[in-house]
Amino acid sequence: MASLWKHPNSPFWTACFTDETGRQVKKSTKLEDRRLAMKAAEAFEEAAKKARAAELTRAAAVKMLNELMERTHGEGLDNRSTRQHFADYQASLAARGTKEGTLKRYRPIFDGFLAHLGDARANARLASVSAQEIEAFRDAEQRAGKTAATAAFGLKVLNGVFEDARRKAVILHNPVPDVLKRMGQSAKATSEERRPFTNEQVSALLAVADVEWQGMILLAYHTGIRLNDAANLTRANLDGKLLRFREAKTAHRKQRASERETVVVMAKDLVDYFKSQPIPMKKDAPLFPSLHGRKTGSAGGLSNTFARLLDKAGIDREQGEARKGKGRRFSALSFHSLRHTMISRLANSDAPEAVTKAMSGHSTDEAHRRYVHLDTEAQSRVVAKAPRLWRAVA
Repeated sequence: MASLWKHPNSPFWTACFTDETGRQVKKSTKLEDRRLAMKAAEAFEEAAKKARAAELTRAAAVKMLNELMERTHGEGLDNRSTRQHFADYQASLAARGTKEGTLKRYRPIFDGFLAHLGDARANARLASVSAQEIEAFRDAEQRAGKTAATAAFGLKVLNGVFEDARRKAVILHNPVPDVLKRMGQSAKATSEERRPFTNEQVSALLAVADVEWQGMILLAYHTGIRLNDAANLTRANLDGKLLRFREAKTAHRKQRASERETVVVMAKDLVDYFKSQPIPMKKDAPLFPSLHGRKTGSAGGLSNTFARLLDKAGIDREQGEARKGKGRRFSALSFHSLRHTMISRLANSDAPEAVTKAMSGHSTDEAHRRYVHLDTEAQSRVVAKAPRLWRAVA
């Protein structure tokens, strides 16, 4: 029978009971109230008794812990459902100022995971979701046509949901890192990679583009600006020979305004282009009126318009395998490849990394390295500077 003992120097009562191996043990209840501590001691002994009889299933353990918390604290475990926690998490993201574009990327992942679980499991406790169910969701996404890298991104989004629940003590363990760890290098091994354009290809694009797309192409080639950011530039973004803009991808992060702004010195190409165009006087007037505000995705979006320019210029987009279902066919050459082109060109011209990072707006070395494609000529220049230490023996 359970009993209590208190050390003279401790405010807490200690439970004395027989554990699952039959030994007499002591365990602190972390409670100062003797009545509540006795309830905890009895619960410890009851759990040990069930364990000795091989009756302590996961469900029984959760039930006993819930009852113990209700008896000692007046409230049980947080039993919110998976569906409810996902809804709460999305609401908290919006409240923290997460951009709508980011939320739009996340929602299909949230909805897809809940649909994959099915109504019964989605309405069950969040703590009951297993690593096997998360892994099965990832596999289903890939079977539906998504790349390994896209499926891995989905898991990272889910990781945010479960990690939020762990921090709030809704669950004791976040199962997503276990799945990511088991994936190892598999996502990287099968992920597809953008390629930079050659100068000849960029010239071919400029030859078939209208005047607004010529400006967009020159901007991306010389500054690395992203498609959506370029299309939405206004007169206010031009400051003499400087281009100033805030990247939509990172503008929501909690940084000082000066750190959120990318400032790039424009190449003569760009300066001459804007001199040749009728620049509007109003600061909020768009630089590319027919492209301003248009979506990047969808059938009539900017990405598909650029893809048609590539076809018109006779440039192979180097597309991956056609996908069925949700997957979008990957193209090694796209508008974003112009960003790779700019960063790689600077790296190959031996520009200091600090300069290329500032021009590209990258805040981390890891993000920056993904865009650098060093050619053998750049390597040759470095190798040529190496000291000569060996001499052939005559």
